[in-house]
Amino acid sequence: MKTSRTIFVVLITAIVTLLNLPCTGSEREHKEEPNIWFEEGPRGPRGPEELRGPDELRGPEERRGPRDARRSRRGPRRFELTDEEIGRIMSSLKENDPKKAEELEKLRVEDPNKFQFELGMHGGEEFGRIIRERIERWRNQRKDEFIQWLENNYSQTAKELAGLKEKDAKLYWEKFEIISRKYWPIFDEEKRNPELANVLKEDLVLKTKRDELVEKIKGTKDEKTKKELTGQMEEVVGRRFDLIIRRKQIEYERLLKRVVELQKQLEESKAEISKWQDVDFKNESVTNRVKELLGSGTFKWD
Repeated sequence: MKTSRTIFVVLITAIVTLLNLPCTGSEREHKEEPNIWFEEGPRGPRGPEELRGPDELRGPEERRGPRDARRSRRGPRRFELTDEEIGRIMSSLKENDPKKAEELEKLRVEDPNKFQFELGMHGGEEFGRIIRERIERWRNQRKDEFIQWLENNYSQTAKELAGLKEKDAKLYWEKFEIISRKYWPIFDEEKRNPELANVLKEDLVLKTKRDELVEKIKGTKDEKTKKELTGQMEEVVGRRFDLIIRRKQIEYERLLKRVVELQKQLEESKAEISKWQDVDFKNESVTNRVKELLGSGTFKWD
């Protein structure tokens, strides 16, 4: 019993953490020496067994928003099991602990919410297997979505990657890591913030052009040509500077929106506390709770 409970708590904590990690910005600040050219974007996944990260594990309906934020301050969302998953756990439980399975069958009718919780508590290895399967499905789905996006936006790169899949699996995943480092931030932002995704796309073009110019400038000895190339470099770097400022503006607007939402939550929480501190409300709530315990009443304590 103690072992099952420990496994359950660890698994639930892991899945809730994975599903609720807040998104981070695509550029971090260097604390000691702020530098507008400092580039450190989020890394893409590295292979089928390593596809992970908050956005890689969440479905579209599970992305955080104002309602999710309200839910998070009241506690983590409940991990819902499907009928098929419930059937798998109950079948396993009937073999290993028929008495507990019988108790849960009764509880399923009397209190479905408590039933789901207790099923997780006593689901053992089958419950853990279901969680791992869910995570793996999301990993594979996100990878497939990324490949499809790559085909639509950078078809030549996607074609080159696909050509390696059957020839050399190891090389395929090495190439996939390189490509995902480069393109995953754009893919990830396209659903969340199309404007930022367009900025990242343009910035990628400019960085490629910058690198080409650096090689040309270093490789030429003709001073006239070098001067012309340097002028082009200054233009490219200047355009990148403007894009970096725009990225920072977008991030600022995103943070400002979150601050407004948090301020609203603070005001709601303060109003709720004031309401609950009212003596008349307390007396009425206590009376209703007693009635509820005795078979009637509507006040929600949990």
